[in-house]
Amino acid sequence: MNRTIHAPPFVNYSCQTCGWCCRQYDITFSKADQERLSKIDWGKLEPALAGKEWYAPLNERRNPDKFRLRYTPEGACIFLNEKNLCRMHTHVGELGKTFGCSVYPFTFAATPSGVYVGMRFSCQAVAHGLGEPVVRRRDLMQKQLDLCERSGHLPVYPDVVRLNARTLLAWSDYMALEEALLRVVLRDDLPLSRRLFLAHKFLEVLGQAKLENVRGEKFRQLVAILEAGLMGEAATEPLPGPPGWLPRMMYRQFHFLFQRRQGGSYRELSLPGRLGVRLKNFWIGVQFAFNMGSPQLPALPGRTPLRRIARMERQPLGPAEELAISRFLAAKIYGKQHFGKLFYGYTLSHGLGFWMLAAGAVMWYARAHAVARGAEQPDGSDVLEAIRYVDYCYGYSSAPALPIERLRVAILSREDIAVRLALNEFAQ
Repeated sequence: MNRTIHAPPFVNYSCQTCGWCCRQYDITFSKADQERLSKIDWGKLEPALAGKEWYAPLNERRNPDKFRLRYTPEGACIFLNEKNLCRMHTHVGELGKTFGCSVYPFTFAATPSGVYVGMRFSCQAVAHGLGEPVVRRRDLMQKQLDLCERSGHLPVYPDVVRLNARTLLAWSDYMALEEALLRVVLRDDLPLSRRLFLAHKFLEVLGQAKLENVRGEKFRQLVAILEAGLMGEAATEPLPGPPGWLPRMMYRQFHFLFQRRQGGSYRELSLPGRLGVRLKNFWIGVQFAFNMGSPQLPALPGRTPLRRIARMERQPLGPAEELAISRFLAAKIYGKQHFGKLFYGYTLSHGLGFWMLAAGAVMWYARAHAVARGAEQPDGSDVLEAIRYVDYCYGYSSAPALPIERLRVAILSREDIAVRLALNEFAQ
């Protein structure tokens, strides 16, 4: 395996000890972690843990050897102290904690051209760009990579990429395409909405081309020609309008996907309890689809009138907000978090369809944040919180793997539906 580490040069991160991740996630871990950490007398080391169980077994037949960390009545991990520091970290170090805690907010993808580092923008420091450039943290990333490999949590990408149902790309050809997409997404001389449109055009042309005999240098030449041609039309080609009512209704339900918060605790519910959660989710999904009601969205104060979000006027984003969303979208591509092993086996075309829809969802949730705090328009803080909100599901929840969600993404990824829906969330 090529172990060269490639980290995104446009992402900064240093932990700010805000404690957010210790209050939001159901951290599950293996029996090996449970046995290793159970050898420690936590009550003796930390008086606040004396007489307390620090883990609970998952009540799930498919995962009999899985456990989760226990939480306080306030919803914080039992190991989080009053200074937002991890008691477990204090005694076993950064890489001695449960696996999920040790590697967050990094992801790793082993590929034929090296190991690519992805970032989870649900982390406040990553979303806000706080700290030093990630590329300077190679010692930590190397240790985390070794831990992933030892623990069997290192997804390995093959030397071919499935572009769609009928087309395979050699890995080197895919990388040429990815590099071009990143150049498009990270441009600062075009509005983000137009960059999304250009990324769509890139994939649309390639999806229609017969690539069976276009490999290697020929493929790279094709990508270069496409990039030059599309850039030449970048400022003049009209952007498409929104699609019909049915895709828009399906897309509103797609927004609901990002507010799901079901982890290990859900798996411990009895059958009636699970049915209750599913019925509640179904009803909220109906509300989203028809833009009705004021559901309570996780992490947002009060109830959020969906019609008010829909009616809020689209205003152009400022440079800082466009940069924040661009970094988020580019990091997903750079870290291979949009298809294959790291994203539920999605094809590249469907994975980038999801990616496009998620870009629009960021703007929807930015407006939702503004409505929740009583503002007329979202500001930079709303956009950053929306990125974190969307990334929670993108990077952690298994909801995108559900058959109904895969079908929704497949339908909305057809032709130019996804880009029309995403662009409808931006000011034109």
